[in-house]
Amino acid sequence: DRVQVSFVDISRAYFNASTDPENLTYVQLPAEDPDSGRDVCGLLLKHMYGTQRAAEGWQSEYSSTLVDKLGFQQGIACPCMFVQAERDIVITVHGDDFTAVGPKRQLDWYESMLEKSYELTKGGRLGPGASDAKEASCLNRIVRWCDAGLEYEADPRQAEKLIEELQFDDGVNSCV
Repeated sequence: DRVQVSFVDISRAYFNASTDPENLTYVQLPAEDPDSGRDVCGLLLKHMYGTQRAAEGWQSEYSSTLVDKLGFQQGIACPCMFVQAERDIVITVHGDDFTAVGPKRQLDWYESMLEKSYELTKGGRLGPGASDAKEASCLNRIVRWCDAGLEYEADPRQAEKLIEELQFDDGVNSCV
C-alpha cells in the first residue's frame, strides 16, 4: 500500500464545537432577526469565529474525535500532532486544516471517518502513483510530490511582507 499525503479542510469548524455551559457566551442578534433591537441577545450553543473560547473549543472537539472515536494518540509536546500507530497515520492540525501521511487504504478510512463527524473539503491526495495528485495547496503554500521527496513553495504573501518590511521594495536597499 503506497504512502500518500492527504489535505482536508473542515468547513465552519468552530460551529462543530459545543460551548462550555460553565462559560456562557452571548451575542448581539443580527439586524435581520425579528428580535433585533429589543432588549434580548442570543446564547451560543456552538462556538462562533471571533469569540474568545472558539479556538480552544474547536481544539477540544477535534482532539476528542481523533482520540476517542478514531484511536489516535495526541502529541504531548505538540498537541496538534496525532498518531494512529495501528494504521500508520500521522496527522498535523492547523486550525481547520488537517494534513495526514499514511498508506492509501488507511487514509481512505481516516477521511471517511472524518466525513461522519464534519462537513469537509478534500484538497487532493499527493503520492507516487500515476493517479495520485502531484501538487496541492495547504495554508497558502504549494506542496509538490517530486521524485526526490516533497517540495514546499512558501506563501508568496510572506515574501512580499518581508521585502516591504526590510524596505527592499524602494530600489534603494540591496543585499550585498
